[in-house]
Amino acid sequence: MDTKLKNRHKLAIVLILLMIAIPTMAVLSGYPAYSRECENLQNELDEAALCSSDFLEEFVWASYILYSTESDAGMSKVEKEQELEYDFQEELNEFDNLYPYLEYSVEDEEGKTVAESVVNSGKKSIASYGLAMTIHYDRNGIPEAKIQAGEYKSGQIRELRSVLNEFSRNIQDRYQYSAEESADVYMRTPKNRTFTFAMTESNLKAYMDNWHYTGYMVSERTSGVILILLCVVAAAALLLPIFSTLHTGTEKIFRCPMEIVVAAAFFGYIILFDNLWYLFSRNQGRVEALDVLVWTGVFAGTYWAAANVRHLFTMGLKGYLKENSLIVRFSGKIKKGVRWMIEKCKAGLDKIYRSFDYIDLDDKNNRFILKLVLVNFVILVCICSIWVFGIIALVIYSVILFLILRKYFNDLKAKYAILLKATNQMAEGNLDVEITEDLGVFTPFKAEMEKIRQGFKLAVDKEVKSQRMKTELITNVSHDLKTPLTAIITYVNLLKEEKDEEKQKEYIDVLERKSLRLKVLIEDLFEISKANSQNVTLNVVDVDIVNLFKQVKLEMEDKFAAAGLEFRCDYPEEKIVIPLDSQKTFRIFENLLVNITKYAMPHTRVYVRIAREAGKTVIQLKNMSAQELNFNPVELTERFVRGDVSRNTEGSGLGLAIVKSFVELQKGEMQIETEADLFKVEITF
Repeated sequence: MDTKLKNRHKLAIVLILLMIAIPTMAVLSGYPAYSRECENLQNELDEAALCSSDFLEEFVWASYILYSTESDAGMSKVEKEQELEYDFQEELNEFDNLYPYLEYSVEDEEGKTVAESVVNSGKKSIASYGLAMTIHYDRNGIPEAKIQAGEYKSGQIRELRSVLNEFSRNIQDRYQYSAEESADVYMRTPKNRTFTFAMTESNLKAYMDNWHYTGYMVSERTSGVILILLCVVAAAALLLPIFSTLHTGTEKIFRCPMEIVVAAAFFGYIILFDNLWYLFSRNQGRVEALDVLVWTGVFAGTYWAAANVRHLFTMGLKGYLKENSLIVRFSGKIKKGVRWMIEKCKAGLDKIYRSFDYIDLDDKNNRFILKLVLVNFVILVCICSIWVFGIIALVIYSVILFLILRKYFNDLKAKYAILLKATNQMAEGNLDVEITEDLGVFTPFKAEMEKIRQGFKLAVDKEVKSQRMKTELITNVSHDLKTPLTAIITYVNLLKEEKDEEKQKEYIDVLERKSLRLKVLIEDLFEISKANSQNVTLNVVDVDIVNLFKQVKLEMEDKFAAAGLEFRCDYPEEKIVIPLDSQKTFRIFENLLVNITKYAMPHTRVYVRIAREAGKTVIQLKNMSAQELNFNPVELTERFVRGDVSRNTEGSGLGLAIVKSFVELQKGEMQIETEADLFKVEITF
């Protein structure tokens, strides 16, 4: 930069300094006048407050309260105050606020002091008080007031008399109890009493500052002058750089981010105008170094703010924001941050929202309800704390709450519809329906629905199996009954024609066997029918289970010998006596052993074990089967199911079914297991 440019720049700096210094000096020169204006305005405000009806009415109420709470033989002062609290709480509170600053005395018609304040300033002359008044009530309760001391006596006495007239006319209608309510204590109109109230200047000032604050204001003229000077400096900051020869306005200091400029200007001027009264009045209009610094800073800041904003006119709004706005400059990061905050808030709200889906309806939800109420309480407290804006916030909160509740109940409705649809499908016979969706609060019903579905499916499977077994039963019964019956009919016919006695005897033997076979079959049918219908009477006695088994085995030794079966028995040394039906238990052992003789592989071993285990009696029988065990062992205990599917062996097919029924009738358990060709039966009592 050459010398000429440097000189022009220096000139611009000088002009800027002058733009700051001139309005500073103008303000400082007007300090005495501004101070007087502030003082006059403050006096007007103080006079208006001290002469107001609100202020003077408090003394009238004080006279009524003091008179109504005078102690007598029937009730103390404290008791009377307690009686008045219900209907005159506000008035009593105002009197309590006034009491610490007030000196008073109450005299009767004879001039005797009835009551007086505890506070005593020590002043002898009533005129030395900042405020003093006397209110006298004659025997009819008609008041007369007099202001004895105070700066604004004339205005106060006029307003006080107006208050007394209005008060005495309305007090009966406004506050006294009706004739129907015979109260012992009520707000009584004073009679034959003279009330003297006084407040020192310091107490009066303190009371007015605490309860009748008037504020500290600056006149409109003074504020207008300051504002005009600020506008002049701002205009100079905008116009001075127009002169390009001055080479000013482009400095780095005038390229501050917009947000900082706006915030500094906003808060700076709020602070300035809130403290104007203090600046002008603190030294009664005398200028000090602090005042010079403050106003120099104010106008310098004004110039700086306006100079920064000037680029808005030279660069355009879009260019200015792009160059000088932090928000625009960091918009990407701000958007990312805002998006992150929104996602976190949404996740938090979604977590809270989803927590409603997992309410356990079987539990007491007192804790959950309490948490919900407390959260709502905290939100409402926060809303109420922002005063007027709280109404807007409350409306917004109500709308958001409505939308959340509507969404929740719509989701609830949709989940209920899923549950209802699945229920209807099950009712229509579709037992394969499954609920894969999340049912939220109805999730417990999902598990119960699955149990019902499984139960129904099991019941249907049992019914199908039962129907199949009925079909097989009819077939098997027909076959098993038809075979001996056909043989009987055939041999009866042969017997009729046969003349040979030997042949007749042979036919009769066959008839006897077939008849016995038919009898056994019918008896077994009756037994299984009675057992399944639970129509069986048990004759329970103490049975030695080991001895009973030995007896059954002994009776069937010839059959075991014929089958070539060798027994390996494991009996306990001590007796095992349990309460059972001996006949039914005998039949259980008999059927099991008969089953072994029919189906065991000849010339093999049969293993028998009887023992006490865990307080129960266990009976185990194991043998090697002659036929391949290629069937479900559970089905062997069903009716008319045999170990040989070809039905070549004799028997009813009811043996193991009868065993199982008799075992269960006696509260026992029966299990059949197969492993390769090994057949195992275990009975537990």
